[in-house]
Amino acid sequence: MNSYLDRIHRFKGGPYQIGLAAGRLLGGKLEQTIDYYINSLNDSSDLEKLQAGALPWLGRLPKRYQEEIQGIVDGAEISLQRYAEWMYIEECEKKQCSGAVILVNQQAWVARNNDTYVPELWGYATIREVEGRIPTISFSMEGDVFTPTGINRERLWLHYNFLPVWDRPASGKPHLPAYVFLTEALERCRTIHDVEEYLNETDRDGGMLLFAVDGKSNEFALFDCLCSKHFRRDPSDGWIVGTNHYCACEDPTLGDDEGSRSTLNRYRRMEELIRTLIASSAAPVLPDDLVMILADDQVERRRREFSTVYANVACPGSGEMWYTFGGYPAASRGNWQRLEWPW
Repeated sequence: MNSYLDRIHRFKGGPYQIGLAAGRLLGGKLEQTIDYYINSLNDSSDLEKLQAGALPWLGRLPKRYQEEIQGIVDGAEISLQRYAEWMYIEECEKKQCSGAVILVNQQAWVARNNDTYVPELWGYATIREVEGRIPTISFSMEGDVFTPTGINRERLWLHYNFLPVWDRPASGKPHLPAYVFLTEALERCRTIHDVEEYLNETDRDGGMLLFAVDGKSNEFALFDCLCSKHFRRDPSDGWIVGTNHYCACEDPTLGDDEGSRSTLNRYRRMEELIRTLIASSAAPVLPDDLVMILADDQVERRRREFSTVYANVACPGSGEMWYTFGGYPAASRGNWQRLEWPW
């Protein structure tokens, strides 16, 4: 058996039953993953804040996720407090990612780099069929309930990049972390219109650049999301690019710091590479040409402690998906494999 198949998990049932099965499957390995991740990221001065805030944060999540998390900790026989800390620490971390969507032969193709910390823990795919909800595929760490990247059985692809914010969720309005919002959207939305309606209904705890592709129609758009507002960006000339800054509204966070230079440089380089690909007289070779763009030395992140931890190339309409099951920096040195459409 190819080792990458061990990185694909499939679960079906109610939220608690799915969590219980996942917890039993992972067992003590999950606790090791959690400890390693938290210890790698958490500054000792923030430990008290992390421990105090985790369970109250968990208690504010939609019940469906609380049930799955309870199932996981019961199945793996680990502390609910510790698992909640693992989820909650994501609220404190900035991620710098790059992505593009391009129309090739009237089909939308996605190219996505996820850049973050502890690269050795990423590169897993989970197929969930939660009772009463749209089945999904999520790309994240093993044992994680939430995801920054996924697709559902309706061929709706969603992923997000970190964006800074200068506002707060509206008072009295429901709000969720970006990774919870995206996971919930995958399980309840069938079209980009549905996603936009959900953005109107629910605020975010932080900023996100949300990529949305509907494989049924090959419609695609980006949403520059503050906590309480969002701005839609539609493609121009059959393509669109996004990194970690706002394009549809004035971005007061952009300056001359390292983060601003990084997002602008990656954005300009991806634009240049996409334009060159489109202008070529030769037809694009897919997924290879998009993999090469993601692996470009001005796009991929290659620092030892912060790098491109996984990468995706996908055509939601045809169900074709390539993903890096481990290996980093992922786009240039990851274990690229095709993930078969499961439905």
